[in-house]
Amino acid sequence: MFRNYLLVTLRNLKKQLSYSIINVVGLGLGLAICLLLTIWTKNELSYDRFHDKSDRIYRASLEYSFGGQTAKTSVSPTALLPVLQKNFPEVENGVRLYNPASFNPYIIRKNEKLFQEERFYFADSTFFEIFSFHLIEGDPHKALVNPQSVVLTQAMAKKYFGEEDPIGKALQINNGADYSITGIIEDAPDNSLLQFDFLASFSSLDASKEQIWWSANYQTFLLLAPNTNLVSLSEKTNALIKKELSSELTNESDYVKYNLMRLTDIYLKSNTNNEPEIIGSIDYVYGFATMGLLILIIACINYINLATAKAADRAKEIGIRKVVGAEKRQLFFQFIGESIVITLLAFGLAFLLAQLALPFFNSLTGKHFTAALISEPLFLLYCLAAILVIGFVAGVYPALAITAFKPIRVLKGNFKSSGKGIWLRKSLVVFQFGATLVLIVGTIVILKQLHYVQNTRLGYNNENVIILPLDKKMGLSYDQLRTEFLRSGKVLQLGRATESPTKIGGGYSINITGQEHGMVVTAMCADTTFIPTMGMEFIAGRNFTEGDFQRLRSDTAISFILNESAIHELSIDAEKAIGTSVNLNGRKGEIVGLLKDFHFASLHQAIGPLVLFNEEDQLNFLFVRIKTDDIKSTLSELKTIYNNVIPHRPFEYEFLDEQYEALYSSEQRMGKISIAFAVFAILIACLGLLGLVAFSAAQKTKEISIRKVMGASASGIVVLITRDYVRLVFIAIITGLPLAYWLIEKWFLSGFVYKTTIGPWPLIIASISCFLIAFLTSSYQAIKAAFINPAETLRNE
Repeated sequence: MFRNYLLVTLRNLKKQLSYSIINVVGLGLGLAICLLLTIWTKNELSYDRFHDKSDRIYRASLEYSFGGQTAKTSVSPTALLPVLQKNFPEVENGVRLYNPASFNPYIIRKNEKLFQEERFYFADSTFFEIFSFHLIEGDPHKALVNPQSVVLTQAMAKKYFGEEDPIGKALQINNGADYSITGIIEDAPDNSLLQFDFLASFSSLDASKEQIWWSANYQTFLLLAPNTNLVSLSEKTNALIKKELSSELTNESDYVKYNLMRLTDIYLKSNTNNEPEIIGSIDYVYGFATMGLLILIIACINYINLATAKAADRAKEIGIRKVVGAEKRQLFFQFIGESIVITLLAFGLAFLLAQLALPFFNSLTGKHFTAALISEPLFLLYCLAAILVIGFVAGVYPALAITAFKPIRVLKGNFKSSGKGIWLRKSLVVFQFGATLVLIVGTIVILKQLHYVQNTRLGYNNENVIILPLDKKMGLSYDQLRTEFLRSGKVLQLGRATESPTKIGGGYSINITGQEHGMVVTAMCADTTFIPTMGMEFIAGRNFTEGDFQRLRSDTAISFILNESAIHELSIDAEKAIGTSVNLNGRKGEIVGLLKDFHFASLHQAIGPLVLFNEEDQLNFLFVRIKTDDIKSTLSELKTIYNNVIPHRPFEYEFLDEQYEALYSSEQRMGKISIAFAVFAILIACLGLLGLVAFSAAQKTKEISIRKVMGASASGIVVLITRDYVRLVFIAIITGLPLAYWLIEKWFLSGFVYKTTIGPWPLIIASISCFLIAFLTSSYQAIKAAFINPAETLRNE
């Protein structure tokens, strides 16, 4: 019986070759997209699950509120871990991590060669007891015990030592101490939240020798006992913190607490503002999973539509089979089998297309997927199950509809006048183009928001500015470097600050002198030339002067510059703010200037209170605005000057505008993926419509010939064939636009505080695009039908 089913299936596929190709190609494209999105989704959901104890590892993240201003941060103080281990048996173990190189890159010296590294972590000796990173060489229990010990990843070991064995050798760190290499660790996998190149012993830091609460720069990971009551532990932890900090938290509305988040949730669900590594978004996972499902449904609709449309051509076959004794159950499985065979062929095409598209897909997503991921046995097993499910789901309605034919009506020749399946086909076409419309609108709005992000007024000028890290040793040569840079004629301005304007993250508390309660602000240091270099605008007062820095050296009086938001939150009248005495984390001084608000984070966040103050020891970066005549030669000349004046540090820079664009790397990738897949969704929908119109034209061959004999024009014939499908697309547009508007507003734009409006144009463009695509697709077949020779057709009839 199976052999008979297979032979009949193959015979029908060959007999209806054009429709079979449309089904296989359309479904294959949809499945290829689903395969790629499945790999991406699987990767996003797999972050940090490779750790043996991942279900028991939690990060304690600081949340605090002062003066009504609340902040959530990924870091915690050095005191937290030892205090929790001492007081709560639920905390089995823990590790503190710190990456100061993310703020200011570390200089690594190997013999006479200098390198600049940004992923130099410090970790407690318990690191390998918590995480499952594999130590290839060295003792995991001793590698991070002694001060000035460091473990290298495989990539760094090869970079610095080639084929030599680095164990026992040393590297000079930041032009200071030599660190002994005690281990080689496998490179962190791509699906790891922690991405490091060096792991140095936490005991190397002065901070390891004291337990302090008010300097939170470290990530604290806890290994909890099995079956720990997380709610109870959080309550006990925060009660203990409240007791420890009671002398500081005098206002009832102020608080400090720690939120525990499972390690495997951080990458997609973190709600802190300063994750040290790039993270994803669970909303994007849901969005792309939905996109893949929609495209697959569009492809399946093609099969259902064409199968039910071709039912009339199979009617006589079914009638004869029933007359000679075929049971409905046998016929049902015959057509389900055909559907599964088509799905199997489509999967074969999908695997080929997915492997060919992997390099392009990797460039879109920024990942490093390989063809081996598609060939994993477990993945193939899931695909086999998917083949059976998709084949059954796509074929069940056509199978039920076809096997329900009445043999008497069929053999009398009355079946072709039946309207069975017409309403379903029309509904599916409406759904198909409605889903396509949603994808087109979404893509247009994403691109519109990215354009808004790239062209919005930031409150400072980020073009043609390079960023160079500074260190204390450079401070001694800074005046000479500044003079030489300006003398070169290649530099317009330069200034120094603690951090880049794209990611200012220092959390402080500020209050007006004499007032007991303050509020949380973001703050950083700047010199006298930073503000003019960035092109920031004053609304009152003045910039820092050399006199401010001289006065600071003699009597510790600080000068402060606040932005508009800070003045507003402090309830100070802008006209009276200049000269007001304030206290910033113990730093006392007065306000000398008011800055116009500028964006110092991504547009996902509202502009918050910001304070600039004048402390020279925290000026970590140099910002150099260069001329644009010949950037390549400019950078080459600046490198020569830099290497002569600053021989202890390599000339490695970053452009400020590229740093700003990196804030929206996720959105940029999403826009590229949306464009690519929206195009494929349109192509798949067009394939289905092309098949339906071709079949409709074939069914109306006799009618078209008679109409031509009676004098009908070719344009009239085209309208006759296409009007029903164009009408269905129009219905899809009317019903799909409100859904598209709601989905894009809720899913994408709601994540931005500063955002574009959807407006009418994306909806109009998407509607016209769908309409034209449908009309041109259906017209192609209609025009072919309109130019048939009626004499030949009627002779055949």
